[in-house]
Parts: sequence; C-alpha cells; structure tokens
Amino acid sequence: MTAKKRDDFPAEVKRTLAARAGHLCSVCHKTTSGPAGEPDRSISDGVAAHITAAAAWGPRFDPSLTQQQRRGAENGIWVCTQCAREVDADTSAFSVDLLLGLKRLREEAAARELRPASDLSDQSARLIEFPHANTAFKLFEIVQRQPYTYPTTAAIRELVQRAEERFRIMNLTAEVILGVWETHANVAGILSTLLSTASDLWQPTELQLSKLEDLCNRAVQAGDWCRVASVEPLAFALGEKGRHAVHKRVLERLIEERHWREADSRRVDQYDGTSGVKLVAILRHWRDPFRNGLLGLLRTNDLPRLMDLLLSADRTLSTAASQTALDLLDQHALVLKGYGELALARRVDLLVSGLRHTVRS
Repeated sequence: MTAKKRDDFPAEVKRTLAARAGHLCSVCHKTTSGPAGEPDRSISDGVAAHITAAAAWGPRFDPSLTQQQRRGAENGIWVCTQCAREVDADTSAFSVDLLLGLKRLREEAAARELRPASDLSDQSARLIEFPHANTAFKLFEIVQRQPYTYPTTAAIRELVQRAEERFRIMNLTAEVILGVWETHANVAGILSTLLSTASDLWQPTELQLSKLEDLCNRAVQAGDWCRVASVEPLAFALGEKGRHAVHKRVLERLIEERHWREADSRRVDQYDGTSGVKLVAILRHWRDPFRNGLLGLLRTNDLPRLMDLLLSADRTLSTAASQTALDLLDQHALVLKGYGELALARRVDLLVSGLRHTVRS
C-alpha cells in the first residue's frame, strides 16, 4: 500500500528551528537537548512541529500553501515531544496565530540571551547592571532608559533571579516605585511588573505594602486611567501579597469602564505587540500552575485584556483564535461566579453571548 504523502521538514530546517529557539521548547521552555550517560553521546527531546499540517489530514492544514512553504522554516516551531503531542491534539487552543506568537516569543528570548552584554549600542545592555544597583537612584537610572516591553521585564526578572542579593533588589524596586510614581509611569510600570512576576523574591514590610496600596487607591479614586501602566501590574503584585481588596477595585474598574480598558490596551499593545502574542501570553498565564493556585480573583487578571482583544475594531485574530478567546472568557466568568462577583460575571456572559454570534457569522 502506498504511504500517504507528507511534506516533512528537511534536516537543515529542523536544525535551524532548534537553533533559533535556543534548543528550548517554544511552549513550555524546557531544554530539549543534554548529555547522555556516555561522555561522547547526547540525547534530544525536541521536534520540529508543523504550524500548518504536513498533510491534508493533519491539524491546521492550509491548502493554500505550496509544498515548499509547508516544508519551510516559517511553517515550523521547535517544541518538546510532550508539547508536540498537545499542539496537535488541541487545535482549538493551539491555533496558527498562537503558535506563531509562541515561536516569536521564544526566538526573541533566544536572541536576547545570546546578545553580548558589551554591545553598548543596545540600551538593554545596561540591564546587566540592574542586580548590582546599590541605590534607588542607580536603579532608576538603569530602568528609565528601557522600553516597557516583554523582553525588558523578562530580562530583568532573569537577572534578579540569578542575583546574590535578590531580596534586597526587590525591596529597593518597591522603594523606587514609591519615589517615581507621579513622574515616570513607565519606570513604575516596568518595576511593578517585576514585583508581580517574581513575587517569591519580594519580602515587603507592612508599611511598604500600605504605601503602595495607597498609590493604587488614589489612582482609582481619581479616575486616572493614564496611570494604568503602573496600577494594573502593581495591584496584581499587591494581591499576591494578600492585599486582595485593591486588586479587586482595579479589576472592576478595568472591566466596567471603557477609558481604563483603552488605556490598558495601549499599554499591552506596546508590551506584547501583535494580537496573537497577546493571546499566547493570556493562555500562558491561565495555565500557569502558580496562578491556578492563587486565592481570590487574581486568576481573572487578564479578563479585561481578553475583552479588548475581542472588542477592538482592528483586531486581527483568526476565527479559531477568536473562539479560543471566547472560551477563555467563559472560564474567567466561572471564576468570577465562584467568588460571588455575579454582576461582573453577568457582564462577561452577555459579551460572550453577543460575540459568539459575530464570530460564527
């Protein structure tokens, strides 16, 4: 019997995809190669997966592609064997948009990790000094030169996690936020994001928590949606440290008021970039075991971002990606109901009901 035709990747394309990903899985980020038991051998747990299928019966098949395009590096993503099975089995979650976004994030991270710190023409090279800052002014001087983007916050988090004095740096970070909140929203936003993504390294005093909570409350009471770049991640960080009331107030404001969501959308556009990458980030947060174990409403933190993705007039999500976002909104609404936030949950349910009809048509 003749084997069914598949447009598999050539060996060179497989090597290219692995190298561009830094030999890490583009979905779960585990390493995909390492030493075997014998000193002259190695083992690999990585595969080059097709974004659109290699054959007509496969997942996400695109009949418009030529054989060359289907076998090319642009149609591939480097993943571990476990994630490769999940990517092909769960096509509703792993759409073409999501896989392209995951691929882009991993390659950007690999490029950042490879870039020599001595390249002073790149302003991010100064970030290597971050863990060694010994004063608030020095830390501020380093951060104020950086764009408020995912590569910036990811690089800072990695540096702090490897630093010897990481607990001191995290507390110094909080002090800088208090000092520059009114004048440098982007610096406060970058540092607030650090607090929210590396909370295990942050050991704040009660006085520090109270001062930071006061900043968030003042912004909410004043209707200062221009400061959402700082408020949203800081409120999440405070929620992680037990200050759930302030996180709830900010979440309610983002869900209920258009001005706040529009400001948050501008921040996220700069931070994540394309719609596909935004949805990848939201999915990653939703599946994060740490967030799954959090109490209160912290797991619904991305709900306003999902709402904006689906409501934005210029959104570029595919039908499959839109369906994934709607399913996620449904799950977020269930969490809201579980914590008694029935008015917010009803608002989300009505939005989902209306948008499902739009997506189907």
